[in-house]
Amino acid sequence: MNTLKEISSLLKGELRGNPDIRIRGVNSLARAGETEITFLVKHDAEPSAIQAAALVVARDNPIEYPNLIYVDDPYLAFAKLLEYFHPARPFCTGVSDSARVHADARLGQNVRLGAFVEVGAAASIGDDTEIHSGCVVYPGAVIGRSCLIYANVVIREGVIIGDYCILHAGAVIGSDGFGFSRDPAGIPRKIPQKGKVIIGNHCEIGANTCIDRSTIEETRLEDHVKLDNLVQVGHNCRIGSGTTISALTGISGSVDVGRNVVMGGQVGIADHLRIADGVMIAGKTGVSGHIKKRGIIAGNPHMDLRGWRRMHALLRNLDDYFTRIRELEKRISELEAK
Repeated sequence: MNTLKEISSLLKGELRGNPDIRIRGVNSLARAGETEITFLVKHDAEPSAIQAAALVVARDNPIEYPNLIYVDDPYLAFAKLLEYFHPARPFCTGVSDSARVHADARLGQNVRLGAFVEVGAAASIGDDTEIHSGCVVYPGAVIGRSCLIYANVVIREGVIIGDYCILHAGAVIGSDGFGFSRDPAGIPRKIPQKGKVIIGNHCEIGANTCIDRSTIEETRLEDHVKLDNLVQVGHNCRIGSGTTISALTGISGSVDVGRNVVMGGQVGIADHLRIADGVMIAGKTGVSGHIKKRGIIAGNPHMDLRGWRRMHALLRNLDDYFTRIRELEKRISELEAK
């Protein structure tokens, strides 16, 4: 167990309270006990309902509590505590006897491969990367160092993955882009997808997410991109650094997404569009045109958030408006008949 003083030092926080109390772990606000620490974001919590040994709070939080650590961002501090009390441990060691590694593949130092992993010819896996059971790394794919790849991930040929990336179970990286033309009889004919996917450093790809290879160039995710589960990234897209995309979002081909964009769940984006840096897109938005400046958008088709709220306020009163218009029309008819 650690003292509260040691934890405060870890968080680079300002301690108020007993520096010598012992902390054995971190927990949620509702469940933290007398030897655990938790965090508080809102200012309106009732101290008498909290049982934690100490709270991590923002520097401007006025709460009165026996033991407090003041920090700039309580949520980030909580993340650091989770990493500290629950450090990552490898799920597998060495290379499983059932893994199949081609003689021409290159494995770095301390690479860990689970059961039935297959690594193709000329594939490369960096130092300290861990790949769990059932994953397939196609020939020529490149994976950086210190990556964590969960079970049943498929990494196709021509895919390049940077360092410190996390790929969750069932993700498919480098599947064929959805490209077809039609012959004179109207039958769809496949356009070969011969490009690649390039993923930067510190990216995270959610479970069952699919990122398509480009037709001839590249689909690219820049550094620190975070994709939720069940996200579809179409061929030849570029996703700017620091962008986060929530579940069930579909991005059509050749979309250029700026840096630090935030997308809610079930967003749909039409092809060949450009989205500016810092845009926030509300859940279930249908983006049908370029977004040229930073702002918050919502609706289908998309519009700025203020316009969307105004429209929905009008829609809520539509029945009343309709009744009033019918009454006015009746009164006008009666006046015209006199």
